[in-house]
Amino acid sequence: MSNCKNCNEPLTGKYCAACGQPAQLKRVDSHYIVHEIEHILHFEKGILYTIRELMLRPGQNVRHFLSENRSRLVKPIIFLIVASLIYSLINHFFHIEDEYMSFDGNEASATAAIFAWVQAHYGYANIIMGVFIAWWTKIFFASTGSIFSKY
Repeated sequence: MSNCKNCNEPLTGKYCAACGQPAQLKRVDSHYIVHEIEHILHFEKGILYTIRELMLRPGQNVRHFLSENRSRLVKPIIFLIVASLIYSLINHFFHIEDEYMSFDGNEASATAAIFAWVQAHYGYANIIMGVFIAWWTKIFFASTGSIFSKY
């Protein structure tokens, strides 16, 4: 008899009775990576389902995700990364927002260099801006307590 590597409880079957961790972990190979990518794109619990639900019922789904069931929607960080990747690929191949960020000023300034980097790497800039927006939102709502406590 062996112990669970996650919670150190004795194992009696293929899964830990205390935490649900599998007794034998799957090997990380090409099949495993393809399965994980398919898992993200799966319709019932995947990126397409999450996009559809956020388009049709955004408030209801966010409340349901925060208070009750987190198994049907893609986790927010994964959703942000995948959506940013898709957006970056579309923007790279179709140039849909080349003139969205433009700076007309002193080309030798640090501001021009920052704007040039943001325009060239818009997907990365969105992720970085998302971190700062989350941080400032947390600071802004810190005095009111948890903004999601009533949901």
